[in-house]
Amino acid sequence: MGWEAAIARKRLFGDTKAMHPFPDASKLQFLLGNELEQIGLGMWQIQLHFDFAHVSIGDDLEHADKTGVVRRHNTDNDRLAPILLHHLLGQKITKVEVEPFRLTLGFTGGDSLRIFSNEGPYECGQIYDKDGAITVF
Repeated sequence: MGWEAAIARKRLFGDTKAMHPFPDASKLQFLLGNELEQIGLGMWQIQLHFDFAHVSIGDDLEHADKTGVVRRHNTDNDRLAPILLHHLLGQKITKVEVEPFRLTLGFTGGDSLRIFSNEGPYECGQIYDKDGAITVF
């Protein structure tokens, strides 16, 4: 089911699944200017700790480096690519773009991260602002 159908279904039947599409980009503008200070690699989650925000990713993630090479990561047993996210440490977010099931973050060094969500029965991650307000996707 496409994202348009998922949103229409939610309007008709209410929130019947734990998953949510990403909110409008205007609600995530607080991410701009945040510097990536720490990356946590867990069994089922990748965590990005910024100076004034935190993003937990439990689903697919793509890292496109400044040369355009794309490496796809996930939290399943079959990791898809070497994790080179440490190249983002010390970089600030310069761009926030949102589609219902994809969040793209651009960084000062020219790299970008595409964080994916889906409409499955489980959360794909969370975004916390500096006050601890949470956005679930």
